[in-house]
Amino acid sequence: MVSKNVKVGGGVFLVALILAGVGVVIWALIDNEVTEDTPRYTTEKLEPTGVLSGTHPVFTKIPGVGNMFWWFHHTKALGFTHDHPVILWLDGVTGIPPSLLANFGMFGRYDINLVERPNSWVNRYNLLFIDAPLGRGFSHPLSVDKIPKNIDEAAEHLVITLESFYEVMVHFKDTPIYVFGEGHGAQLALALVKKLHQNGNLFTVKGVILGNGLIAPVQTLTKLGFYLEELAYVDGNGRRAIESLTNMISTAEQVGRPDFAGQLFQTLGRAVNEEAGAVAVNLGHIVQKLTNESLHGTQDYYGQWEYLQSIDSKLNANTMNMIMRPLMGVSSTIFYDFHRQNVVNAFKDSLMISAVDKVEYILNYTDITVSIYNGNLDAVSNTPGQLEWVNNLKWYGQPEFLEKPRLPIFVNGLLEGYYRNSTGLQFYWVNVAGLSAPLDNPVAMDTILRGIIND
Repeated sequence: MVSKNVKVGGGVFLVALILAGVGVVIWALIDNEVTEDTPRYTTEKLEPTGVLSGTHPVFTKIPGVGNMFWWFHHTKALGFTHDHPVILWLDGVTGIPPSLLANFGMFGRYDINLVERPNSWVNRYNLLFIDAPLGRGFSHPLSVDKIPKNIDEAAEHLVITLESFYEVMVHFKDTPIYVFGEGHGAQLALALVKKLHQNGNLFTVKGVILGNGLIAPVQTLTKLGFYLEELAYVDGNGRRAIESLTNMISTAEQVGRPDFAGQLFQTLGRAVNEEAGAVAVNLGHIVQKLTNESLHGTQDYYGQWEYLQSIDSKLNANTMNMIMRPLMGVSSTIFYDFHRQNVVNAFKDSLMISAVDKVEYILNYTDITVSIYNGNLDAVSNTPGQLEWVNNLKWYGQPEFLEKPRLPIFVNGLLEGYYRNSTGLQFYWVNVAGLSAPLDNPVAMDTILRGIIND
């Protein structure tokens, strides 16, 4: 299914699809044969032009599976670049691929107009964006059936991609790396770090950072009705309607039907607005009201695409295909986020499975710090619901974490949030921010980032 954001003239688009299909068939005939002598991966370095010529877009080609796309940006900080930490960013199944949102939309070196961003994170850190799982962004599978169906399979592709990264960027093998995951990408980040530890090769991972993560989605949703009623988006009847749905989701998970829980989860936006009486609320960014058209059309993963469009209409797949793709040196037969719906379909049975056990594993068996931040205007990953699982984690440092006071985050005299910091675990409340806190409150995130990395 082609993303609705890809808007190309009908005839041209049809021809392009035919050519792309021919390319896939030829590729399948050549690359589908995997033997014992087949390498674990090969690496294709692209040749970007224009202002992007100083960046490093790369495909990690996994034989018999597909091509993982990653994009590396050297820091602008003084000194040797490998002396500065690497930030790896992941967005997962329901998010917007990092090569677009994190890169051009939030904190990459250039904005979507290819104007250098003055407050980019590249001013202090090296940035690594990976479009994952396979099938998202410019990462593309050999065929639809090669798209991973669960988080652990997707994490294995990320492990291979990281191996490829260190082969290309050999000087960064000893550089501290921090793995960020936003939304569903938080599950990817956790699975990647756990798998690296189990493989006995953590590289130099120092921290995993979870932003508005779908870590325990079922448990978090138990607070959704309370959250929306307290903010006056629904009344008592609306809260009961929401709790009826979230109780069904919880029951489905408890009886071993995460697939059914996932199906119910995808009805959440319609249920809140049409049955609970919220009318026109974007669940990812509740201060933005939806239009009638978006309400009665297909809600795009709780309004993330719609919210992004309201900020800058150029932040879409069409821009990536028509403007960025040629500058990056990506083949014209590869369409940005072409397999997006296929990826969602592939993960539908596992989307609601809790990843709390992976958080506990990292806390109990590694020296890697876990940092969690949550924008307070995200209803799906609402902060009260997130604290339900955070405050009940089972690890040796939990008593210390719970005993720590919650302290304010002031920036230029303004209250931007709060934090609780203990050895191994940190939690940040981010004010005036929805699903994507670095986009909504970059000032707070800059302070939080400095606190996590201690720079």
